[in-house]
Amino acid sequence: MAVNVANIVVGEATIKLGPSANATTIAAMDNFADVGATQNGVEISWEPDIVDIEIDQYGDAAKLIQSKVKVMVKTTLAEATLNNLAIAWNYDDVTDGEDIKANFAGSGANTNTFLFGSQNVYPREKGLVIVGSAPGSSAAAVKTRSYYTKRAVSMESSMISMKRAEATMFAVGFRILPKTEDTNYEYGKIIDQQ
Repeated sequence: MAVNVANIVVGEATIKLGPSANATTIAAMDNFADVGATQNGVEISWEPDIVDIEIDQYGDAAKLIQSKVKVMVKTTLAEATLNNLAIAWNYDDVTDGEDIKANFAGSGANTNTFLFGSQNVYPREKGLVIVGSAPGSSAAAVKTRSYYTKRAVSMESSMISMKRAEATMFAVGFRILPKTEDTNYEYGKIIDQQ
């Protein structure tokens, strides 16, 4: 087999989030807000649950079926803003939105205040766009690989820490849920620029 080194992809990706989990076009999702720097890149995982269908005559699986699947996106947000903390903890990340208030009563002027408490039992869904390098990229011609999904829910444990010699970062894990109206791409699209 011949090796094509142009197919070896190296480089970081950017993450954008939007308030609408029901964005209808990719063009609308391209206008989402960039969450800033990340640490250790971005991972997208496809985690199928395969079930053995066993029969007596084989003593083994005669057939395998996929009973369910879980799609996850994981990264660490390196910019320790209140907006990024709100993303990691599945709150509204818009300044002067529901959970982050500018100049909130009692907090003083020129402040942003993250209000967190009991949440609705239904988690907040967001649209998510990840843009990185595609196969065939070079210093002279950068090509992009983009992942678009319409239903991302931040659902992994995360914490805030303030340490003397370490940057404050927020780990975030998004569970990607299917959008049933998008037949054959319910979990999203990955598009490589040619």
